[in-house]
Amino acid sequence: MRIFYVTVFFALVAAITLWASTTHVVQKNETLGGIAQRYGVSVSALQAYNGISNPNLLYVGKKLKIPSGTVREVSYVVRKGESLGIIAKRFGVSSSDLALINKISRPDLIRVGQKLTIPLSGSRRPAVPKLLDSTTLARLDSIRPSSGKWQRIIIHHSATPIDDAVNMHKVHLARGMKNGLAYHFVISNGSRKAKDGEIYIGSRWKGQLDGGHVKKQSWNQTSIGICLIGNFEIRPPTSKQLSALEGLCEYLMKRCNLQANEVTTHTLFHPKHTVCPGKHFSLTGLRRRLVD
Repeated sequence: MRIFYVTVFFALVAAITLWASTTHVVQKNETLGGIAQRYGVSVSALQAYNGISNPNLLYVGKKLKIPSGTVREVSYVVRKGESLGIIAKRFGVSSSDLALINKISRPDLIRVGQKLTIPLSGSRRPAVPKLLDSTTLARLDSIRPSSGKWQRIIIHHSATPIDDAVNMHKVHLARGMKNGLAYHFVISNGSRKAKDGEIYIGSRWKGQLDGGHVKKQSWNQTSIGICLIGNFEIRPPTSKQLSALEGLCEYLMKRCNLQANEVTTHTLFHPKHTVCPGKHFSLTGLRRRLVD
Protein backbone atom coordinates (compact mmCIF):
# COMPACT_ATOMS: atom_id res chain seq x y z
CA MET A 1 0.00 0.00 0.00
CA ARG A 2 2.87 2.38 0.83
CA ILE A 3 4.44 1.73 -2.58
CA PHE A 4 1.07 2.55 -4.19
CA TYR A 5 0.83 5.92 -2.38
CA VAL A 6 4.42 6.78 -3.26
CA THR A 7 3.76 5.93 -6.91
CA VAL A 8 0.60 8.07 -6.94
CA PHE A 9 2.46 10.91 -5.21
CA PHE A 10 5.21 10.98 -7.84
CA ALA A 11 2.64 10.70 -10.64
CA LEU A 12 0.81 13.73 -9.23
CA VAL A 13 4.06 15.66 -8.91
CA ALA A 14 4.88 14.84 -12.54
CA ALA A 15 1.41 15.91 -13.69
CA ILE A 16 1.58 19.17 -11.73
CA THR A 17 5.06 19.86 -13.07
CA LEU A 18 3.88 19.20 -16.64
CA TRP A 19 0.83 21.45 -16.18
CA ALA A 20 2.88 24.26 -14.65
CA SER A 21 5.63 24.18 -17.30
CA THR A 22 5.99 27.20 -19.56
CA THR A 23 8.80 25.77 -21.68
CA HIS A 24 9.61 22.40 -23.19
CA VAL A 25 13.05 21.24 -24.31
CA VAL A 26 12.80 19.13 -27.47
CA GLN A 27 14.06 15.56 -27.00
CA LYS A 28 15.26 13.05 -29.57
CA ASN A 29 12.52 11.74 -31.92
CA GLU A 30 9.95 14.27 -30.68
CA THR A 31 7.61 15.99 -33.18
CA LEU A 32 5.71 19.21 -32.88
CA GLY A 33 2.46 17.25 -33.12
CA GLY A 34 3.45 14.97 -30.28
CA ILE A 35 4.52 17.86 -28.08
CA ALA A 36 1.30 19.73 -28.82
CA GLN A 37 -0.76 16.66 -27.90
CA ARG A 38 1.19 16.23 -24.68
CA TYR A 39 0.35 19.74 -23.50
CA GLY A 40 -3.17 19.79 -24.85
CA VAL A 41 -2.65 22.62 -27.34
CA SER A 42 -3.03 22.76 -31.12
CA VAL A 43 -0.03 22.40 -33.41
CA SER A 44 -0.85 25.73 -35.06
CA ALA A 45 -0.93 27.45 -31.67
CA LEU A 46 2.42 25.98 -30.67
CA GLN A 47 3.86 26.88 -34.06
CA ALA A 48 2.61 30.46 -34.00
CA TYR A 49 3.55 31.00 -30.36
CA ASN A 50 7.16 30.04 -31.13
CA GLY A 51 7.41 31.61 -34.59
CA ILE A 52 8.11 28.27 -36.27
CA SER A 53 7.76 28.51 -40.06
CA ASN A 54 8.59 24.84 -40.74
CA PRO A 55 7.37 22.35 -38.08
CA ASN A 56 9.59 19.63 -39.59
CA LEU A 57 12.77 21.47 -38.65
CA LEU A 58 12.75 20.86 -34.90
CA TYR A 59 16.11 20.09 -33.34
CA VAL A 60 17.06 18.42 -30.09
CA GLY A 61 17.53 20.94 -27.29
CA LYS A 62 15.29 23.62 -28.81
CA LYS A 63 13.21 25.38 -26.14
CA LEU A 64 9.53 25.76 -26.93
CA LYS A 65 7.21 28.13 -25.10
CA ILE A 66 3.92 26.44 -24.25
CA PRO A 67 0.89 28.77 -24.54
CA SER A 68 -1.52 28.70 -21.63
CA GLY A 69 -5.28 28.60 -22.06
CA THR A 70 -5.44 32.37 -21.54
CA VAL A 71 -3.32 33.16 -24.62
CA ARG A 72 -5.59 33.99 -27.57
CA GLU A 73 -3.20 35.55 -30.08
CA VAL A 74 0.49 36.04 -30.85
CA SER A 75 2.60 38.25 -33.10
CA TYR A 76 4.26 36.91 -36.22
CA VAL A 77 6.81 38.64 -38.46
CA VAL A 78 6.41 38.11 -42.21
CA ARG A 79 9.41 36.45 -43.84
CA LYS A 80 10.75 36.53 -47.39
CA GLY A 81 8.63 34.57 -49.86
CA GLU A 82 5.56 34.44 -47.60
CA SER A 83 2.06 35.51 -48.64
CA LEU A 84 -0.96 36.08 -46.44
CA GLY A 85 -2.49 32.88 -47.82
CA ILE A 86 0.60 30.81 -46.98
CA ILE A 87 0.75 32.19 -43.43
CA ALA A 88 -2.99 31.65 -42.91
CA LYS A 89 -2.79 28.03 -44.10
CA ARG A 90 0.24 27.35 -41.93
CA PHE A 91 -1.52 28.48 -38.76
CA GLY A 92 -4.95 27.07 -39.51
CA VAL A 93 -6.90 30.32 -40.01
CA SER A 94 -8.54 31.87 -43.06
CA SER A 95 -6.71 34.57 -45.01
CA SER A 96 -9.80 36.79 -44.83
CA ASP A 97 -9.75 36.60 -41.01
CA LEU A 98 -6.05 37.52 -40.97
CA ALA A 99 -6.70 40.44 -43.31
CA LEU A 100 -9.60 41.67 -41.20
CA ILE A 101 -7.87 41.26 -37.83
CA ASN A 102 -4.75 43.02 -39.09
CA LYS A 103 -6.69 45.71 -41.04
CA ILE A 104 -5.08 44.73 -44.34
CA SER A 105 -6.95 46.17 -47.32
CA ARG A 106 -4.55 44.71 -49.91
CA PRO A 107 -3.67 41.11 -48.94
CA ASP A 108 -1.33 40.90 -51.95
CA LEU A 109 0.85 43.72 -50.61
CA ILE A 110 2.11 42.40 -47.27
CA ARG A 111 5.82 43.06 -46.80
CA VAL A 112 8.83 41.33 -45.25
CA GLY A 113 9.19 42.37 -41.60
CA GLN A 114 5.51 43.29 -41.23
CA LYS A 115 4.06 42.21 -37.87
CA LEU A 116 0.83 40.22 -37.98
CA THR A 117 -1.50 39.17 -35.18
CA ILE A 118 -2.20 35.42 -35.39
CA PRO A 119 -5.25 34.10 -33.49
CA LEU A 120 -4.74 30.91 -31.48
CA SER A 121 -8.31 29.69 -31.53
CA GLY A 122 -7.69 26.32 -33.11
CA SER A 123 -10.42 25.24 -35.48
CA ARG A 124 -12.82 27.88 -34.14
CA ARG A 125 -13.32 31.03 -36.24
CA PRO A 126 -11.47 33.80 -34.41
CA ALA A 127 -13.20 36.83 -33.06
CA VAL A 128 -13.01 39.61 -35.62
CA PRO A 129 -13.94 43.28 -35.50
CA LYS A 130 -17.67 43.95 -35.63
CA LEU A 131 -18.60 44.63 -39.25
CA LEU A 132 -21.86 46.55 -38.76
CA ASP A 133 -22.62 48.68 -35.72
CA SER A 134 -25.89 48.33 -33.84
CA THR A 135 -27.26 51.65 -35.14
CA THR A 136 -26.74 50.66 -38.77
CA LEU A 137 -28.22 47.22 -38.14
CA ALA A 138 -31.30 48.75 -36.51
CA ARG A 139 -31.81 51.07 -39.49
CA LEU A 140 -31.40 48.20 -41.93
CA ASP A 141 -33.76 45.98 -39.95
CA SER A 142 -36.46 48.65 -40.13
CA ILE A 143 -36.57 48.29 -43.94
CA ARG A 144 -38.24 45.27 -45.51
CA PRO A 145 -36.75 44.33 -48.91
CA SER A 146 -39.29 43.73 -51.70
CA SER A 147 -39.71 39.97 -52.06
CA GLY A 148 -38.03 38.57 -55.17
CA LYS A 149 -37.06 41.99 -56.56
CA TRP A 150 -33.32 42.03 -55.98
CA GLN A 151 -31.17 39.63 -58.01
CA ARG A 152 -27.67 40.98 -57.51
CA ILE A 153 -25.46 43.54 -55.75
CA ILE A 154 -23.37 45.85 -57.96
CA ILE A 155 -20.39 47.66 -56.43
CA HIS A 156 -19.17 51.06 -57.67
CA HIS A 157 -16.65 53.70 -56.71
CA SER A 158 -17.40 57.41 -56.84
CA ALA A 159 -14.21 58.01 -58.89
CA THR A 160 -13.71 61.10 -56.69
CA PRO A 161 -11.25 61.06 -53.76
CA ILE A 162 -13.40 63.49 -51.74
CA ASP A 163 -17.20 63.26 -51.68
CA ASP A 164 -20.24 62.29 -49.64
CA ALA A 165 -23.75 60.94 -50.19
CA VAL A 166 -25.50 64.27 -49.60
CA ASN A 167 -23.43 66.03 -52.26
CA MET A 168 -23.89 63.12 -54.67
CA HIS A 169 -27.67 63.33 -54.12
CA LYS A 170 -27.65 67.02 -55.10
CA VAL A 171 -25.55 66.32 -58.19
CA HIS A 172 -27.82 63.50 -59.34
CA LEU A 173 -30.91 65.66 -58.81
CA ALA A 174 -29.29 68.36 -60.94
CA ARG A 175 -28.72 65.79 -63.66
CA GLY A 176 -32.45 65.13 -63.83
CA MET A 177 -32.71 62.02 -61.67
CA LYS A 178 -36.16 62.22 -60.07
CA ASN A 179 -35.12 60.31 -56.95
CA GLY A 180 -31.67 61.87 -56.65
CA LEU A 181 -28.88 59.65 -55.36
CA ALA A 182 -28.49 56.84 -57.92
CA TYR A 183 -27.25 54.28 -55.39
CA HIS A 184 -29.04 52.45 -52.61
CA PHE A 185 -26.02 52.74 -50.29
CA VAL A 186 -22.88 54.87 -50.04
CA ILE A 187 -19.86 53.94 -47.91
CA SER A 188 -17.71 56.90 -46.84
CA ASN A 189 -13.91 57.09 -46.82
CA GLY A 190 -13.97 59.80 -44.15
CA SER A 191 -13.08 62.56 -46.59
CA ARG A 192 -16.00 64.74 -45.49
CA LYS A 193 -18.37 64.80 -42.51
CA ALA A 194 -19.19 61.07 -42.55
CA LYS A 195 -16.77 58.76 -40.75
CA ASP A 196 -14.50 56.34 -42.59
CA GLY A 197 -16.57 53.18 -43.20
CA GLU A 198 -19.89 54.85 -42.34
CA ILE A 199 -22.82 53.50 -44.37
CA TYR A 200 -25.38 55.93 -45.79
CA ILE A 201 -28.74 54.32 -46.51
CA GLY A 202 -30.32 56.10 -49.47
CA SER A 203 -33.99 56.84 -50.09
CA ARG A 204 -34.00 54.28 -52.92
CA TRP A 205 -33.38 51.48 -50.42
CA LYS A 206 -35.71 52.93 -47.82
CA GLY A 207 -38.51 53.06 -50.41
CA GLN A 208 -37.40 49.90 -52.25
CA LEU A 209 -37.11 51.95 -55.45
CA ASP A 210 -35.23 51.06 -58.61
CA GLY A 211 -31.62 52.18 -58.74
CA GLY A 212 -30.12 54.61 -61.22
CA HIS A 213 -26.56 53.33 -61.11
CA VAL A 214 -26.35 51.20 -64.29
CA LYS A 215 -27.18 51.88 -67.94
CA LYS A 216 -30.33 49.83 -68.55
CA GLN A 217 -33.50 50.41 -66.56
CA SER A 218 -34.16 46.66 -66.48
CA TRP A 219 -30.84 46.25 -64.66
CA ASN A 220 -31.67 49.03 -62.23
CA GLN A 221 -34.95 47.32 -61.38
CA THR A 222 -33.19 44.23 -60.06
CA SER A 223 -29.74 45.45 -58.88
CA ILE A 224 -28.77 46.88 -55.49
CA GLY A 225 -26.22 49.66 -55.98
CA ILE A 226 -23.44 50.22 -53.42
CA CYS A 227 -20.97 53.04 -54.00
CA LEU A 228 -17.71 53.45 -52.09
CA ILE A 229 -16.28 56.97 -51.98
CA GLY A 230 -12.85 57.11 -53.60
CA ASN A 231 -11.03 56.63 -56.87
CA PHE A 232 -9.82 53.03 -56.85
CA GLU A 233 -7.95 53.48 -60.12
CA ILE A 234 -5.50 55.50 -58.02
CA ARG A 235 -5.58 53.87 -54.58
CA PRO A 236 -7.52 51.04 -52.86
CA PRO A 237 -10.50 51.48 -50.55
CA THR A 238 -9.77 51.88 -46.84
CA SER A 239 -9.86 48.87 -44.53
CA LYS A 240 -12.91 50.31 -42.77
CA GLN A 241 -14.71 50.68 -46.10
CA LEU A 242 -13.95 47.04 -46.93
CA SER A 243 -15.18 45.85 -43.53
CA ALA A 244 -18.39 47.87 -43.90
CA LEU A 245 -18.87 46.59 -47.46
CA GLU A 246 -18.39 42.98 -46.35
CA GLY A 247 -20.86 43.40 -43.50
CA LEU A 248 -23.42 45.14 -45.70
CA CYS A 249 -23.13 42.51 -48.44
CA GLU A 250 -23.51 39.70 -45.90
CA TYR A 251 -26.61 41.40 -44.52
CA LEU A 252 -28.18 42.01 -47.92
CA MET A 253 -27.37 38.50 -49.12
CA LYS A 254 -29.20 37.05 -46.14
CA ARG A 255 -32.22 39.38 -46.43
CA CYS A 256 -32.54 39.05 -50.22
CA ASN A 257 -31.49 35.38 -50.56
CA LEU A 258 -28.42 36.10 -52.67
CA GLN A 259 -25.18 34.15 -53.13
CA ALA A 260 -21.59 35.44 -53.21
CA ASN A 261 -21.41 35.01 -57.00
CA GLU A 262 -24.33 37.44 -57.28
CA VAL A 263 -22.16 40.17 -55.78
CA THR A 264 -20.44 41.86 -58.73
CA THR A 265 -18.93 45.14 -59.93
CA HIS A 266 -20.02 47.72 -62.48
CA THR A 267 -17.21 46.87 -64.89
CA LEU A 268 -17.74 43.12 -64.62
CA PHE A 269 -21.47 43.51 -65.20
CA HIS A 270 -20.99 46.04 -68.02
CA PRO A 271 -17.33 45.63 -69.16
CA LYS A 272 -17.39 47.81 -72.31
CA HIS A 273 -18.94 50.75 -70.50
CA THR A 274 -16.68 51.46 -67.50
CA VAL A 275 -13.67 50.40 -65.38
CA CYS A 276 -15.63 51.13 -62.16
CA PRO A 277 -14.79 50.38 -59.34
CA GLY A 278 -11.17 50.54 -60.46
CA LYS A 279 -8.14 48.29 -60.67
CA HIS A 280 -7.39 48.51 -56.94
CA PHE A 281 -10.70 46.94 -55.90
CA SER A 282 -10.60 43.15 -55.52
CA LEU A 283 -13.94 41.46 -56.14
CA THR A 284 -12.26 38.06 -55.78
CA GLY A 285 -11.06 39.00 -52.30
CA LEU A 286 -14.51 40.21 -51.28
CA ARG A 287 -16.25 37.09 -52.57
CA ARG A 288 -13.73 34.90 -50.77
CA ARG A 289 -14.52 36.64 -47.48
CA LEU A 290 -18.26 36.32 -48.09
CA VAL A 291 -18.07 32.54 -48.40
CA ASP A 292 -15.60 31.89 -45.52
